[in-house]
Amino acid sequence: MNASFHRHDLIWLDPEIDAGRFASDAQAEHARNWVKQDFPLVVARQSDELVGKPDQIVLGFTLPSAPMRTRVLLRADLAAIIRHSRPLMLRDAISLAPKHWQEALNKLAALVDGARATVRVYGSLSSQILTGMRYLDETSDLDLLLECGEDTKFRELLDALEKVPLPVPRIDGEILFPSGWAVAWRELATALGTGIAREVLAKSDREIRLIPAHKVAGSFLVEA
Repeated sequence: MNASFHRHDLIWLDPEIDAGRFASDAQAEHARNWVKQDFPLVVARQSDELVGKPDQIVLGFTLPSAPMRTRVLLRADLAAIIRHSRPLMLRDAISLAPKHWQEALNKLAALVDGARATVRVYGSLSSQILTGMRYLDETSDLDLLLECGEDTKFRELLDALEKVPLPVPRIDGEILFPSGWAVAWRELATALGTGIAREVLAKSDREIRLIPAHKVAGSFLVEA
């Protein structure tokens, strides 16, 4: 698989192809309909047990069916890809988010910018924006991908996520480190807050591992 594709990236497949052949028989029609509407798919973890061939990529999307949403998985040919992008930036998504979220999201975006991190959205908000279909309800969380660079103020980033009073929505998602490992930010904050060498569930583009929290965060724990 092309190394430039990462978890949560957005992929558009050629709407002229039969995308049903990339899915299971039970999900083939869902795949056909989705791709024909020119909706994006999301890059999944490319684990050895999921990837079929070197020239394929594992993608997924979620149908807005309630109360139990249907997750559709495809093993698509790389040759079928016509467009690729990183997840939506939070700043670009705010005006398209529910009105009662927008003040809180603007405050959060400013705080994350101050911590020198890049913040993107995935999950239900992203799906609703990109398809025009309804995914959000009163219980929906906001899934963020918080990308750390070498100059990110990590403690300030955690502080913004943990302590800023944001009545809506509940902030969920992952912190992505330059190493390529990502950890759910709530799990990481809890583990680091204990002062004990606790392990956290870390994900890369291909693997899942339990890694000590202080090793995942590494140099970001060193106070300036």
